[in-house]
Amino acid sequence: MTLFFGLELDDHALPHPPSEAGIYHCGRRQLLRLLENFLGLAGLPDNIDFLRVEQYRQALLRHLASPHPAPDTRFYKASFEADQFATAENLLERRDELLLNGWDFSPSPDMPPRLRAFAEIETLLHQDQIQAHDQPSPGLSQGFSDRFCQVLASLDQQTLPFSSVKLNEPLDLLPRYLQRLFDKMSAAGASIGQLHAAEQPPVATTANRPLTDLQKFQKRLFHPSAPLESGDKTLSNDGSLLLLRSKRSGDAAAWLARLLRINQQAGKTPSVNLLIPESSRELDVALVQEGQPSLGLPSASLARPALQILKLVPAFLWEPVDPYKLLEFVSLSAKPLPEDLSARIAAEIASTPGMRSDKWREMISTYFSELEQKAADNRAINVAEVRKQYHFWFERTRHKAGSKVPKDEIAKLYHYVFDWAYRAYEEYGNRNTSFLVLREQARRTVELLETLPESELSHLELERIVRTIFEAAPVVLQEEEAGHLPYASHPASFTGPVPEIWWWNFLQQEAPHFFSRWYQQERDYLAGRQVLTDTPELENARMLWQQRLPVRMARERLLLVIPDAVIGEAAVPHPLFGDLLAAFENLEAITQEVSLDQPQAGRPDAMSRHFALPELCRLELRQTGRPKPFLKVRNLGDFQRDYESLTSLETLIYYPYLWVFRYKLRLRQSPILSIVPEHTLMGNLAHRLFEKLLKEDYASMDRPSLERWIDQEMQLLLMREGTVLLLYGREPDRIQFANKLKYAAWSLIQQLRANGWRVLATEQAMDGTFPVYHPNPDPPPIPVKGIADLVLERDNGELAVLDFKWRSSDKRMKMIKNEEDLQLAFYSRLASKAGEWAHTAYFIVEKGEMLARNKLAFRDASAVAPDKDYREVYDRIFQKMEATWLWRMGQLRDGLVEVRSRQTMQEIEDYYSESGQAPLLLDLLEMKGDSASFDEYKKLLGLSSE
Repeated sequence: MTLFFGLELDDHALPHPPSEAGIYHCGRRQLLRLLENFLGLAGLPDNIDFLRVEQYRQALLRHLASPHPAPDTRFYKASFEADQFATAENLLERRDELLLNGWDFSPSPDMPPRLRAFAEIETLLHQDQIQAHDQPSPGLSQGFSDRFCQVLASLDQQTLPFSSVKLNEPLDLLPRYLQRLFDKMSAAGASIGQLHAAEQPPVATTANRPLTDLQKFQKRLFHPSAPLESGDKTLSNDGSLLLLRSKRSGDAAAWLARLLRINQQAGKTPSVNLLIPESSRELDVALVQEGQPSLGLPSASLARPALQILKLVPAFLWEPVDPYKLLEFVSLSAKPLPEDLSARIAAEIASTPGMRSDKWREMISTYFSELEQKAADNRAINVAEVRKQYHFWFERTRHKAGSKVPKDEIAKLYHYVFDWAYRAYEEYGNRNTSFLVLREQARRTVELLETLPESELSHLELERIVRTIFEAAPVVLQEEEAGHLPYASHPASFTGPVPEIWWWNFLQQEAPHFFSRWYQQERDYLAGRQVLTDTPELENARMLWQQRLPVRMARERLLLVIPDAVIGEAAVPHPLFGDLLAAFENLEAITQEVSLDQPQAGRPDAMSRHFALPELCRLELRQTGRPKPFLKVRNLGDFQRDYESLTSLETLIYYPYLWVFRYKLRLRQSPILSIVPEHTLMGNLAHRLFEKLLKEDYASMDRPSLERWIDQEMQLLLMREGTVLLLYGREPDRIQFANKLKYAAWSLIQQLRANGWRVLATEQAMDGTFPVYHPNPDPPPIPVKGIADLVLERDNGELAVLDFKWRSSDKRMKMIKNEEDLQLAFYSRLASKAGEWAHTAYFIVEKGEMLARNKLAFRDASAVAPDKDYREVYDRIFQKMEATWLWRMGQLRDGLVEVRSRQTMQEIEDYYSESGQAPLLLDLLEMKGDSASFDEYKKLLGLSSE
């Protein structure tokens, strides 16, 4: 039997090894399993590193708590206190390294302190294994190092059936533990040989065959002492060595895939072998788009929606809830919650970031009522199961921030995810293997939680545990298809020469090793006991050998792809690129610049002599053209609605195109679910707080009692509707917000008291008809509805309407001054008796300021136009509003829709002047001189975003 071994032969190898009886191709993982099968040691589990880290962490805890360790053996204490899991993981790697290289952890008096610590910890682990029946700790589960040492020990009593071993890497460059293995196999009679011993590139030219560009590069790399001949430093661009440069890796992928397609169609199919040393499907996707068979490359990404649930689960355990995480949870494409319920919850959290508010309860009640009605006609709907899912996540008891949660309660959440993941996998028709990855990681989380000695966990401890488990496990998103290009995923995966290699992303991939894990004193101590650890020099020499192997194995062509950026991040060329620069004087002769933005200018294409190249095809730029001042619409239909709100009525008056698109055609952009802007949130919270305050006995409150009431009520309000202000680090914002509310509330109460006002209603629904002043209008009057924030009354029967605004006092002041406060005019009309007008004002919460037209209702208000009779002003505003509405409705009847914006303003004015309508405009409201503030139709109409 023959064994072919290479450090990177566990995955794809090039050329593809033949399947023959008695011949095995193995990397490290496959070799261990193969030897265990031969020696009768199989059956031990893989992928338990997460569990071993926890077991070692527990051993470190016991070691630190032990009464008699030498103080200098606690060298890891400070790091362990900062991050227990990371420290345990690092020390476990060192322990495994010592074990692999033959140390038995026997203590001795002259042992260096750090090695003494490892020996003491190993003793604790050994005691745990002996006393496993009496103690809950199982010691340390067997990992790769323990299993490998068992194999080595078994070779002393048994012989492996291999007569020949062929090594990909030189024996002296292999890790020390593998050298020990092959030495034992050699002593047992197996011949140890080298795969590439006879495959040396040519050194000198011959009379009939000069060196190719590739051979020149191979000569400089593998025969640096050979004398240089004429032309060795000059590239002839014979096609054997080519460089492909691009700004972005995506450009190179699309260009290469197209190149391959074009040449296949021309009958010039190159015998390509791909080297793709990164976990990216970019090239594979480009090949599939060009009709090539899929390579079946795995994709490792932490951004996969199914895996996001793992790290979002802790958000349901603590109070206050993090609305950003809840919004992310319900917005996932795959989640343990119905899609329609998730959409409603997402919209509610986005507008009111919190849980269990009055709107929340109303929304949930409405949803389940509608679901029960649907279930009456559709037996497939399981209302009880949906209720169970909702209650499991959103109605659970949560713990106060900073407290600890029983780990059993945490384990129930991840066990739920474990069960759901497999059900979801079956529902998707066994296509989305991400759910299997999620199921496995949820299982590991539960298993790790059960192993913990702690009965309760803090938020940070749970986050660290999840981070230990959460990993970008490779998932095959598109299966491997027959006839795909052969490929390898590591430079050391070549077991023999191949005709042509395309090295995708010829970039720096390996992490350099700068220092040894062990001090010189420790290495000397270990060497005295025949324990030789790998040195940085050995690791770097092995890495250098592996980096050069593809250059050595290419026989006819080597194509190197070097993008400047990969996935938006700057990339560093491969270290061998420096050798290329040093070896040749005219590297530009073989360099092909690729850009999908513009054609190459200057010198000719380097690859045009060897391939048919893709051509840049420019698509015709189609512009929307200049925005038109009017849209002419045929058959607009019945453009009058059942009723108008004050907002829609104002939109129709000033920006009729927005009214047509938004309310008539109902063109709505898809909502981007995100937490409301902070100023909007604070305005909403202020509205809710004032609404509740004005229902209390505020008249008897002094300032201290008012502030105490606000402190008490605001905590509950923020928990339900504004938890973003309760998150970590937001305390200064929360205090500032509370102080502004206290000042504003006291200012409002003082204004009400001083002017003899009492609250008649908050959030008062108002309705009426419009128009009123114009008899027999065409079209006929329509219902108008609105909601007033606060309606006040005095003993003499006077009424006042307040509109709360969080900020923008300058804007509101300008609106009153220019008689543009249309909504206040409507409130004044709707709140009062026929023929009368109520007082109105804006209350700016951020400043605690009352803005009014005069001081008749509020003596301390900031009066904008105190010399004008507010009744005459409102009468004038209302008549102009009605005239403007009738004018707009006449335009719509004629199919004319005005598109008012900064770009069309002049053309609109010219049109009205030329058509003789300018005198009519004097009787209408003055139109806005700027574009609409909120216009989601700009792109549709060709309007500028400026």
